[in-house]
Amino acid sequence: MINNRSVTAQRIGTGVLVLVTVAYLAMCALPELLAPLDPLKTNTSAILQPPSAEHILGTDQSGRDLYTRIIHGAFTTLGGGILATLLGAGAGTLLGTLSAFGPRWERAFALRLTEIGMALPDFLLALLLLAFLGPGFWSVTIAVAVAVVPGYARIAAVGARAAIISDAAQTAKTLRISRLRRVCSYVLPAALRPILGIAVLGVATAVMAIAALTFLGLGLQAPDPDWGAMLSQGKTYVTKGWWVVVFPGIALIGAVFVLNIWGRKIQRRTLHD
Repeated sequence: MINNRSVTAQRIGTGVLVLVTVAYLAMCALPELLAPLDPLKTNTSAILQPPSAEHILGTDQSGRDLYTRIIHGAFTTLGGGILATLLGAGAGTLLGTLSAFGPRWERAFALRLTEIGMALPDFLLALLLLAFLGPGFWSVTIAVAVAVVPGYARIAAVGARAAIISDAAQTAKTLRISRLRRVCSYVLPAALRPILGIAVLGVATAVMAIAALTFLGLGLQAPDPDWGAMLSQGKTYVTKGWWVVVFPGIALIGAVFVLNIWGRKIQRRTLHD
């Protein structure tokens, strides 16, 4: 009986997780369908209106519909985090593989780059890069991507080194199979394997980093919708309208929570396999 209840609870939890994930993906992919109103349209007669039938999440300090802005801001925050993670994990995997398998000069070059990157905290490195790139969506995405490369490179290097000394890789080397084929068949899969679960967790970290940088005014600029910018702009008006901060905050925290759950699930499955 207890086991049946536990299984049922797990199934319900998984179902809710899937539904929430689909909702976030729909927010990123189909914002116009979910929120057809203009997220930039202001209305001076509807400033800081509380949640109502007309504005289900209320309006902000410029009279803009908060629900519409949260939906349209999903892509810049979540999309930026996903893109930054893909770029950072891809570059880190390549760098880690080179540091483990490439010629001597490639290994030395990749190792020095990784050490330099690891010497600085990710957020500080992103801030330094933004000082040169300037504010904007692509600037903050690239800055976060570059900042996380060293961490992924170190993880990939561990997997790549283990693959190099494996029996399969040594047999392929004995059979004089080309280096490129050995890398693609044995080293890269081994380097990517531990990164999969970590990358999903990395998306959550990247989303938080992008939101924090945008909160500081270094990401997408007003009046474009972005969860970090909405929190930054709304903090001044929180005593007059709590909803301008609470609802964007819930959207951000919910996305990070969902990403963390998926990341843990993928990590456990990877370890068991």
